[in-house]
Amino acid sequence: MTLTYQINLKYLIWILFILSPLHATSQTEFTTWGNITGIRVDNQLMEFNSSLVVVSDDFNERKTRKEGQRINFTRTEGHKIFTFEMENLRWLEDISTTGNGISTIDIEFSSEKDTLLNGAFFRIELPKEFGLDTKFDIKGPTSMSLRDITKPIDKAQYKSPVSSLSIASKNRKLEISLEKVTDISIRALDSIRPKVELNFRIAGGTIKADSIYRNSFSIAASGAIDKSPISLKLFPDQLGERFDGIGGNFRLQNPNLDPQVIDYSLKNLRVSWSRVEMPWHLWHPERNIDPTTAAKNGNLHPKVEAAMKMAQRLDKMGIPVILAAWFPPEWAINGTRSRGENPDGTRGNTLDQDKKSAIYKSITDYILYLKNTFGVETVMFSFNESDLGIDVRQTPEEHNILIKELGSYFRSRGVNTKFLLGDTADANGWEFTTKASLDPETRPYIGGVSFHSWRGWTIENLVKWSDISKRVGLPLFVGEGSIDAGAWRYPQIFEEPTYALDEIDVYLKILNVAQPLTILQWQLTADYSPMSGGGIFGNEKEDLYPTQRFFNLKQLGSTPDNVFSIPSKSDNDWITSAAFLNKQKSKIAIHLVNKGATRNITIEGIPNRIKRVKMYKTNTQKSYEHSETIPVVDGSITLSLEGASYISLIND
Repeated sequence: MTLTYQINLKYLIWILFILSPLHATSQTEFTTWGNITGIRVDNQLMEFNSSLVVVSDDFNERKTRKEGQRINFTRTEGHKIFTFEMENLRWLEDISTTGNGISTIDIEFSSEKDTLLNGAFFRIELPKEFGLDTKFDIKGPTSMSLRDITKPIDKAQYKSPVSSLSIASKNRKLEISLEKVTDISIRALDSIRPKVELNFRIAGGTIKADSIYRNSFSIAASGAIDKSPISLKLFPDQLGERFDGIGGNFRLQNPNLDPQVIDYSLKNLRVSWSRVEMPWHLWHPERNIDPTTAAKNGNLHPKVEAAMKMAQRLDKMGIPVILAAWFPPEWAINGTRSRGENPDGTRGNTLDQDKKSAIYKSITDYILYLKNTFGVETVMFSFNESDLGIDVRQTPEEHNILIKELGSYFRSRGVNTKFLLGDTADANGWEFTTKASLDPETRPYIGGVSFHSWRGWTIENLVKWSDISKRVGLPLFVGEGSIDAGAWRYPQIFEEPTYALDEIDVYLKILNVAQPLTILQWQLTADYSPMSGGGIFGNEKEDLYPTQRFFNLKQLGSTPDNVFSIPSKSDNDWITSAAFLNKQKSKIAIHLVNKGATRNITIEGIPNRIKRVKMYKTNTQKSYEHSETIPVVDGSITLSLEGASYISLIND
């Protein structure tokens, strides 16, 4: 499908560029799945939320959401282009920032076959700033035909053809102009605190196969820039858990592109922990062939050897190695190997419990061969995301039994490797660990607790993980760190500033609440890479270079060693913070993400022994830049906190 532009629209956009040059801090922000979250003006995010919605003839809705449809994403000459597939339905959304506070959204909709729909809509949801005092100024065509009146969206309180409209509250304003007149349906879903939806009709009725329905929307956002000063308070007497800094995953998947990223990362980042793959299915593909004997006879699979050498390299650098297994051998599972979702909705395969002895021996043989041949003593072992089935699937009871029985078998073979409890797919999987965390026979074999940060990082879930870590008396790990597990399908999203800021914002939230020992970035290879160029993500035009995400990691990784989490509390929701302290050595690190506008911040509670801190910034213009040294006066500092930025205050 190709996006078609009319000449007059192109000319209008060109005029806007000439007359209203882009402000350095003006950009349209959107989620990794294409829903717009607002337009940033002078670093202030003028919020609203968009989605693409299909309403069937019986009023069932499907809308674009995280991991809810097939997505592709490309960046080209200022345009951010998403394509979506909802079964036989297709969307194309082209987002561009065309002026200071102005966004243009071109939308196309089509179907592979004739389809009857109530409608396909571009939806805008208004945020809380648009309250009961909001005024709507709606302009429609001077004349209309009966054909223009179509079936409304369900429960709409207002419906009319529209060519433009203005929506204004006390402090916010949205002005929306349409290229083509279309119906707007407005509904307020709550009469007390209205949640207002604007639904612009793209198509409806009988959708002819392969016909393209399109419209273009220009959205100008404006409003008061909130520059009011804020305060942050530290509580240095409440020392929490130790923070070792950032870690990294080193699962080798691309022999051509991985080495350059790994080399650059290990040279330029302080990596405190590592997680590598155990390619179990390649280590022991045939049950009746001893893998250790085969390896000693020169038949070690090249990918197994590469994984072991990766572990060896990290170990020689003094970086502890965690071993994780994805694919089990065919002989070790029940049924045929699962590929994708199973008919019953599950994923992965369960282990054949009748072959437990062979399974335990096979895994232990791998760990011993890695130790005896490559000199690596792995710290912990896990099956990756076994709560979800990526790719071994376990129940909480099976997870508990495996740790207890295989842990005992490890000891009988002289292996000191412990287990990473959980290592769940998301932060909402904490119940998977309950059985093992309460079993006193299992606890001696647990070395740490882990979850992955792809989804579910609510305060409630993070508190649960902190509690589980304290229950077993062992450190918490974020075994895989990032925010969109499906982004490998549309990897150009990794270079978007919104992704970079959202990712580090989530990390600080996790660090402040759950207090993990480390966050292991997924990955420090070419997969989900914080690097670009050099062929990564198809970018062969440029040499390898670090992106904003890389400098976020470098800045977080510059936290001094041997520090402990301390609580920090802000009086502003736009600020996320995480602070660390070592009282004896007078080390401190205060990390801040400001998702709002530039404003002053006063930080109180800094221990008196600390006399100055250095400020570092990472944003779209600055890359781990040391901007100034700030004196601490009576345990307090005041500074200008740049908007849409990640800022760290660290003393030497």
